[in-house]
Amino acid sequence: MTSSSTSPSLRILGIGGSTRAGSRSLFVLNTALAVAAAGGAHSVLADVRALDLPIYNEEWRVEDYPARLAWLLDEVRVADAFLLCSPTYHGTLSGVVKNVLDALNYLEGDTPRFLGGKVVGLIGVGGGAANVINSLGHATRALNGLAAPTVVAVPSDAVDMQAGTLAAPVQRRLDALVTQVLDLSHRLRMPV
Repeated sequence: MTSSSTSPSLRILGIGGSTRAGSRSLFVLNTALAVAAAGGAHSVLADVRALDLPIYNEEWRVEDYPARLAWLLDEVRVADAFLLCSPTYHGTLSGVVKNVLDALNYLEGDTPRFLGGKVVGLIGVGGGAANVINSLGHATRALNGLAAPTVVAVPSDAVDMQAGTLAAPVQRRLDALVTQVLDLSHRLRMPV
């Protein structure tokens, strides 16, 4: 891994959370972003609740949306890597996370398109999180992202919101995912 002290800091954009205050998935995403920051990355959070985007409408222009969408698109453009985190809703990712991913369609005309061939870490929270990870993986590929091989499925009972901790095995896996995302992103930056 290239040390962050010998190369510019990576910018990691975390997209996720839920519409619920006190969201476990937002807690997990913030925990992952803190791991990235501890590894020398500049971490940026795109909390789907705070974004509060209207349903994606391909007939609308970016200017028709709240300014938060333009902010998100700019953050995606400058990010070196991504962490996507969704709760499990009816066996798949939440509609609000999917809506934010759908809004990235405005990056179709960019070069490179959408996520720009950058590394994406996938995290699902709750029962059936494997289905969330599969759905996020499909969306990542469709959005021209490179899914990191390590993924994290977080059982609801592995999150202790009061203590501010994750179960030790889940924390280790989350650490491994973030380390892998940083490592792969550094490697993609290296001259060939």
